[in-house]
Amino acid sequence: MADDADNSTPSYSAARKFGLGVNTLVGVAAVLAIVVMVNFLAARHYLRKSLSEDRVPPLASVSLQVVHALTNDLKVTVFFDPDEVLYAPILQLLRQYEHASPRVKVSVVNYVTEPAKAEQVKTRCQLPPNTKDVIIFELNGRHRVVRQGELSEYDTRELLSGKSQSVKRKSFNGEAYFTSAILTLLESRQLIAYYLIGHKEHEPDSSSTPTGYGKFIQLLEQGNGMKAFTLPLVGTNEVPADCSLLVIAGPVLPVTATEREKLNRYLDRGGRALILLTQGSTPELDRLLEQWGVELGDNFVTDEAGDRSESHMTLKNFGEHEIVRLFGGTQNGLIFPTARSVRPRPAGQGSDAPQVRPLVSTSEAGKAISNYRNGPRYDPRRDPPPGAIPVAVAVERGGLRSVEGGSTRMVVVGDSYFLNNQVIDVSINRDFAHNTINWLVDRPRLVGVGARPLRDYQFNMSDSQMRTVQWILLAGVPGAVLAFGLLVWYRRQS
Repeated sequence: MADDADNSTPSYSAARKFGLGVNTLVGVAAVLAIVVMVNFLAARHYLRKSLSEDRVPPLASVSLQVVHALTNDLKVTVFFDPDEVLYAPILQLLRQYEHASPRVKVSVVNYVTEPAKAEQVKTRCQLPPNTKDVIIFELNGRHRVVRQGELSEYDTRELLSGKSQSVKRKSFNGEAYFTSAILTLLESRQLIAYYLIGHKEHEPDSSSTPTGYGKFIQLLEQGNGMKAFTLPLVGTNEVPADCSLLVIAGPVLPVTATEREKLNRYLDRGGRALILLTQGSTPELDRLLEQWGVELGDNFVTDEAGDRSESHMTLKNFGEHEIVRLFGGTQNGLIFPTARSVRPRPAGQGSDAPQVRPLVSTSEAGKAISNYRNGPRYDPRRDPPPGAIPVAVAVERGGLRSVEGGSTRMVVVGDSYFLNNQVIDVSINRDFAHNTINWLVDRPRLVGVGARPLRDYQFNMSDSQMRTVQWILLAGVPGAVLAFGLLVWYRRQS
């Protein structure tokens, strides 16, 4: 009986049960406290690392420097249709900017399903009624617009060769344009570009005609935050003192000796110029550029090894200059419809002598043909032997790197058609123009922001395979979960 009484005694006393309960509560509270503290610290000292095979590249150092320089909130509006191909990489990249600085505020407006919000954005930023698929950066009452068409590099080799009617999107250049847009909003001084007129240059206000330069002007204004004005050098007109960049795009009529002197005075005081030339004799421009170490050829450059077709030439032989350094590994090249040679003259002596460096040249099979007016015909008796022929050079004189004046910078290209409305968006032509502008106005760090690869994965399935996948997803997976649940219930009942 005594043993029975002992066996009926509870295993734990009330005091011990209370102690175990308290210990459990303390343990749970401690775990919760640790979780809260870990999240608190992680929110302020986090590390983002992608473990996937197709990992996301980090922001370039210059992009981090720019966003860390923000002292006021930067509002970024993704004004997009989510069904667009670039919507996901754009949003992913902007989230990286947002993680890099708490000053970056990203919002999304779907103009298809949110027409009221879309109209508010258009009104606030004074956008045209037909605006769509753009990214708007706003800071301190100013805004910059980056358009979807500026953000891709295309592989056009098969299209240009006639093998295919399709163009493949190769890479995503969003970071270069986004960082450039933010930097232009941070700049205290408005940069001004002047476009020389009066010599039958390409039309700067036309975006529809194939040979117009309207898209290039949009790149200046919207992609690089500059104000662009036309400039006739007539009468007593000089290049204005506030000129940050002078653009000379394909003059057909000759530049006069007086205009040459005005251009030289501008360059002498530390001017920046982008000079794009058509074929034909340009005596005064020849004399001007000779003073700056550049020799223009009155010829037609061709390159049989450089994908020369009837309408264009593709060149991939890039120099070591920062404008084109990143292009060395690209499969695409610069597209030139009609190019003439632009060579460095023998270098002068002294620290103040212009330094001329080739940007892009033909392969060793390149030819400079002097008899080209009735169709190019190479004559080995009068034309130089085949070799690498430069068609674009960068010129710099002086050591002061400031858009306020000091060093002189020029980029001279023996073709003006490669940046017209029809060709600027082909291959890497727009990227070359973007890099050139940034270098000329002394934003060289932005030239180092590279493109990101885009990987497209496509699966082709027959109708029967598609039905099989649908049954697996709609019936097979839920059925397997249900069967597993029934098995567990049965085991517990037995």
